[in-house]
Amino acid sequence: MRHAAPAVLLALMLAACGGGKTVREPPAPLPDFTPQLRVNEVWSTGVGSGAGKLPLRLTPFFDGAALYAADARGRVSAVAADNGRRLWETSVSQSISGATGVGDGIVVVGGPKGQVVALNKEDGKQAWAATVSSAVTAPPAVHGGVVIVQTADGKLTALGVADGKRLWVYERGEPALSLLGTAAPLIADEYVLSGFASGKIVALNLRDGRLLWEFTVSQPRGRNEVERLVDVDAPLLIVRDMLYAASYQGKIVAVDMRTGRLQWTRDVSTFTGLDAGRGYVYLTDEKGGVLAFDQATGASVWKQDKLRGRNLSAPVYFNGHVVVGDYQGYLHWLSADDGRFVSRARVGSDAVAARPMAGPAAVYVLNQGGTLAALQPRSP
Repeated sequence: MRHAAPAVLLALMLAACGGGKTVREPPAPLPDFTPQLRVNEVWSTGVGSGAGKLPLRLTPFFDGAALYAADARGRVSAVAADNGRRLWETSVSQSISGATGVGDGIVVVGGPKGQVVALNKEDGKQAWAATVSSAVTAPPAVHGGVVIVQTADGKLTALGVADGKRLWVYERGEPALSLLGTAAPLIADEYVLSGFASGKIVALNLRDGRLLWEFTVSQPRGRNEVERLVDVDAPLLIVRDMLYAASYQGKIVAVDMRTGRLQWTRDVSTFTGLDAGRGYVYLTDEKGGVLAFDQATGASVWKQDKLRGRNLSAPVYFNGHVVVGDYQGYLHWLSADDGRFVSRARVGSDAVAARPMAGPAAVYVLNQGGTLAALQPRSP
């Protein structure tokens, strides 16, 4: 399978596919506004070299008490969420391209050659290692005694939490060209849910991998392979029993998680991710817009377009705000009600590509240089 990194997709591929010369939109300047919040850095710490220049989103996992993070060179760390204290740190003997999955007492990371390593959550010691069919570029999902790993060749592999032994494999055909990366699988109750480069999402039985339903988010259209890209790379989102999914050059859809029945759909293009709060679903589109949709109806609520071209991260909802990172390390804080700017902070100069995480009192951010920080808003 051939892949193209999202950040350079158009520049590299359109001319080769007959699309002609392309000009990337220059990043919008930082917008002026009157701050309504002061965002303070509570703590920051280094957790390795990060993803560096690689087009990876090595997303940490927050379990309420600690953050589990990995870098591309194989370093995995556990950090206390309240003060940034290092709980443990270890190095696995491989590169890491898919991180971080946590659950059932283990921390799981994946590598570019299909390596999967599980570490004990309490001390970071290796529990087991396994190999799957191809590159792992998204966090594995861990729940109910099962580890679900999605690979670049269009397979979902279930491994046992206790020993890493293979339980089942689900496979489907994928297009010749896709974005670099895959969706992160999601486990909810006895369902395994994920999206594919074909523009489809599926629900499988957690115990045996049996297909329960599938749904087409977007159909490929266009004259060349680039125009026909419809990858569902953005992580899926579940709010109660409603599943929200979005594709590149396609749509956002709301689907009943248990039946696969469509509730609503809207045209949109994204590969970053979604979040929800205050009855809205939030996303960042491919051009750098931040959008809000009504969860129940899909009606467009607001759009903030003053961050175009700034290579935004997926959004996170936090206490009435939507927070997104950009390519210069800035965190933009928007009102969740209408999208207006309320504050801005910075975590170093490296890009924030991985989605920020929301805790009870702080937002946690990992930049591409490996700096992990906790940010807390206060009234000015």
